[in-house]
Amino acid sequence: MCIEDPFERTPRILLSSDNHQRVSPLRNALLRAGFTVDLASDYRHLELLWHELRHDVVLFEVSHAGSVELATQSAIRIKRQDAKQFVAYLADASLQAVGLIGDAIFSRDAQRLPQALRKVLAEQL
Repeated sequence: MCIEDPFERTPRILLSSDNHQRVSPLRNALLRAGFTVDLASDYRHLELLWHELRHDVVLFEVSHAGSVELATQSAIRIKRQDAKQFVAYLADASLQAVGLIGDAIFSRDAQRLPQALRKVLAEQL
């Protein structure tokens, strides 16, 4: 019986955004860094995909203050079903204090995101 080493496994990320123009650079940076990334068309679609595949990381990209409530509601529904699920947000500093509920809030900087995500994931193991 082979036991999988968590450091050798590629983390699977589920990503959704309220601004589709921001998704491609983020996805590409994560793919280049070795992550597996699935995209959801919106936060509701994200929940449906999560139910099917149970990703290691669920990322909500939040560009607009008006989307905070939708993203937070989805995150809460996911956390209620699996409290251990890692849920994070990609948001500007101005949105970080408006009630985002989850495990982490990352900058949207595509160059820094993979490293920041790896650091947080390594600390959890």
